[in-house]
Order: sequence, then structure tokens, then C-alpha cells
Amino acid sequence: MCYYSSISTNRYRCISVGQGSHGHTEIKFLSFVGGTLCEIGKPEMQQKINSFLDREGIEKTAERLQTTVHTLQVIIDGLSQPESFDFRTDFDKPDFKRSIVCLEDLQVGTVLTGKVENATLFGIFVDIGVGRSGLIPIRNVTEAKLSKTKKRRSLGLGPGERVEVQVLNIDIPRSRITLDLIRVL
Repeated sequence: MCYYSSISTNRYRCISVGQGSHGHTEIKFLSFVGGTLCEIGKPEMQQKINSFLDREGIEKTAERLQTTVHTLQVIIDGLSQPESFDFRTDFDKPDFKRSIVCLEDLQVGTVLTGKVENATLFGIFVDIGVGRSGLIPIRNVTEAKLSKTKKRRSLGLGPGERVEVQVLNIDIPRSRITLDLIRVL
């Protein structure tokens, strides 16, 4: 669900990053911290969030909102990003292996670099240069494989990030590739 606030006459900003059943959690959290729609992405918002969480704690706040700590961190990230923030600006192109250009060229055990295309609740989709994205199941994205800065973010990996992966399974008839995360580049 997405809530929009009028930032100026012609611009609107989506403040919600929650999914489906989380509904008004973002707005409730905003009222808890005493923030306004106009403060989203500004230093004042970050100060209010930090002050509130120092007093109440993230676990207790998530419980009050009837959500998970992970979802609350996603909401906090969304409310804290500056208005001009665009996660796509830092996208790098991955280094694809020239000898692997299609699904049939892959072999189980092959190590590749790729670019995260999407992060979902069940896994991370990675472009590995074969015309079909591979999936890193969420159980394979562990804190040990993330850098220190990534561990603190709500979503361990996001679109545009470069990763090193290993091919675990190839299902050619269904065009599915299962990957394991080795490390974030």
C-alpha cells in the first residue's frame, strides 16, 4: 500500500514501503514518533525516529504496531531517505562471463557475478547474463555473507547491487536457476 504526500504543487512522494496487509502501519509509526508528512526524508525525521527508538526500542515498537522488526526497519528506511534519494544511481554493470550466455551454458557449481534485480520475501532475483534471472532463496542470504553496512539495512540486498553467486540447480524445462550467495561485491 502506498500513501502519498504532496511535497510541492507538482510532486508527490510515496512514503510507504510496506506490503499488502501492513496497511496503515507506516502512518501509525509516523504518529508514534510525532513526525509529519512534510518531514519525511529530512534530518528532523531521522532525529525524531532515533529519539523515539532510543526511548521505546525497535522490538517493543514493532510489537505495538503488530508487525515484525524487519518490516519496521523497512518503514524506517523509507521515512529516512532524502526526497532526492534514488537507489538506482549507484548501479554498476556486472561482469558477465563471456562463455556463458544462455541457460544451457550453465553448470551446477559455476561461480558468477551478477546484479540484483529484485528482492522479495522469498528470495533475491539476480541477473547473471543468461537472459533469465536466477533466484537466491532467502534462506541463503545470511548475515555472514553480507558486508557490515548491509547487515544494518532492512533489506540485506537491493536492486543494482553486485553479487558473487554459485549455481546450485538448473531447471531448463522450467527456465529456473537456483543460486547461492557467496558474497556482496
